[in-house]
Amino acid sequence: MDEKTAFLILNHVPFLGPMKTRLLLKHFHSAQAILSAPQEKLKEIVGLGDKIITSLKTWNERDDWQRDLDLVHRYNAQLIPYTDPQYPPLLRKIPDAPVLLYAVGSLTEQDFNSTLAIIGTRACSHYGKESAERLSAELAGKGITIISGLALGIDAAAHVGALKSGRTIAVIGSGLAQMYPKENIHLASKIAEKGAVLSEYPMFASPDRQHFPQRNRIVSGMSCGVLLIEAPSKSGSMITINKARSQGKPCFAIPGRIDQSRFQGNHQLLKSREAHFVDCSTDILQHLDMQSNLFEILPEKPKGPELSENEKNILSQMSDDELSIEDLISITKLPITKLNVLLMGLVLKKVIKEYPGKLYRKAC
Repeated sequence: MDEKTAFLILNHVPFLGPMKTRLLLKHFHSAQAILSAPQEKLKEIVGLGDKIITSLKTWNERDDWQRDLDLVHRYNAQLIPYTDPQYPPLLRKIPDAPVLLYAVGSLTEQDFNSTLAIIGTRACSHYGKESAERLSAELAGKGITIISGLALGIDAAAHVGALKSGRTIAVIGSGLAQMYPKENIHLASKIAEKGAVLSEYPMFASPDRQHFPQRNRIVSGMSCGVLLIEAPSKSGSMITINKARSQGKPCFAIPGRIDQSRFQGNHQLLKSREAHFVDCSTDILQHLDMQSNLFEILPEKPKGPELSENEKNILSQMSDDELSIEDLISITKLPITKLNVLLMGLVLKKVIKEYPGKLYRKAC
């Protein structure tokens, strides 16, 4: 048995948990030594308890760890123990850091010291989704690894944006052989190619509602800071913000619409000055003093498509807000048939975006 396998076995010992595992490591210095320690020596450790000692001495009577190890090999996953040089150093500093990470993909030096968590609600607005994707792409293109939780909505948008120009890491609340949500399995495979998918749970662990708040401490723990894109005042994202603040990490938030409850979390943080106001990626880079770590500057945007005079006139009269077809008729004074043709042309040229309900907005 090697040291990584010993850590995997410890991960299956009932009642043990990460904090008591680290206590044992201080006494015995390796996972292998813990598993082979005499019962008398284990009883000398204050706070261990008879249940844990019995579980430690009977680990080889269970087969759950062997099933887990078989899946590690089948999925070509890596085991990264708490004591391993590949274990994220920022995560190691938090008091309840997991003692073992399961990973598909790879971790690099960049993932250890130039990271930002981008988080938000699953039920996000178009504005929130576009903001997450744009900011992630800009920051990833400047050498920042984007960390998020692979959930639908803001998490997925953050990963998608980062994949356009750099690296990203997903931390999930299930085992790597039970990827969740199912809708993002393809996205997870893309992330593994340009980053990593991580979990603290055994490979076969199903998603559980208790896993996700626990997962959030890893998202914030691995990061140099946390950016909130969109969240209600009571949400998993706000739990992550609280975890980040307890870990001493700087928090950031973008402003949203004051009449939408899904931005209440953002506005609460900004009003209380518990988060820094952000409206561009430079705000974050300057605060975290990451300018010296930039790998490359984003290339200038290519020139846009050629527009007719009528198309230019419509574009010049559009604000940055979403506009209904009725708004645009009132602003442009054009007949609806002509306006529809011009709007369709602008959509096809990707200068504006059309949303359900015939809402239009300038593209980022």
